Amino acid sequence: MKFTRYSKFNGLDVFGINLGDLMEGLSESLLYSGYDDDYYWTRERMPQDTSLDALRQALLEALMDQRLLSQHQIQQMLDENEGKYQGSQLQEILNQLIERLVEEGYLKLQEEPQSEPPREMTGNGEGRIEEPLPRNVKFEVTEKGLDFLGYKALRNLLGSLGQSSIGRHDTMHLATGVEAEAASKPYEFGDTINLDVNTTLLSAIQREGLSVPLNLEYKDLHVHQCDYQSSCATVVMLDCSHSMILYGEDRFTPAKKVALALAHLIRTQYPGDSLKIVLFHDSAEELPLAKLATTQVGP
Repeated sequence: MKFTRYSKFNGLDVFGINLGDLMEGLSESLLYSGYDDDYYWTRERMPQDTSLDALRQALLEALMDQRLLSQHQIQQMLDENEGKYQGSQLQEILNQLIERLVEEGYLKLQEEPQSEPPREMTGNGEGRIEEPLPRNVKFEVTEKGLDFLGYKALRNLLGSLGQSSIGRHDTMHLATGVEAEAASKPYEFGDTINLDVNTTLLSAIQREGLSVPLNLEYKDLHVHQCDYQSSCATVVMLDCSHSMILYGEDRFTPAKKVALALAHLIRTQYPGDSLKIVLFHDSAEELPLAKLATTQVGP
């Protein structure tokens, strides 16, 4: 029979939390588009909630998703404050995290005219919090925060899941290389000769004992492992039909700028990748990269 032991929760090391991981956990909330409602076109579009309450709620959910806090620990902190969120250790933790995000330049706070009176709020141990603080304090993602979220999104979009030719995309697989990041492995033909001397000698000693000279065999050879990096192929579909300039609005130039930026990123940061540009209108054809900057609307 197993017994679960609970001890007093001494708080969360706020300054030990990786803000990059925390921002990644907040990405869905910060980049919310409002299109997850099946009936969004039948009602007035509601603006994104940028109140501190919404930010604290998103922080709490991110901490729980990353297993830095549990519902039991949340309830324990609230119970120590007579079940109230206001003035609890949980409130202090979330406020300190907001201060860190602001100090590091990921978020900024600003005051706006108060449009509604404060409401009385309570907290519970089910991952929901509310706080009767001024409603006119809003948060906004800074340029640094957007750059970070864009980097994470771009890395996830371009990251390869397989083991194709050598490139610069991080994968979940291991390979041999110069920078050792995992346990060594027996050498196989074609591996990078980054010999793990200690493991190689230990294998020979375990087989024959400590003797001089030491006889090394092929099966004794071990090499270091590092993260396997892969390449990927990207195809950019660029609409050049006349609908891109209807009603006096130029939609093609911004699209072309994005394609140029993506082409530059891939060519400079991922030299092992392949990139193709395809123009489509009444038909479709491949466009050489050299002609991307001068291409125009229309077949």
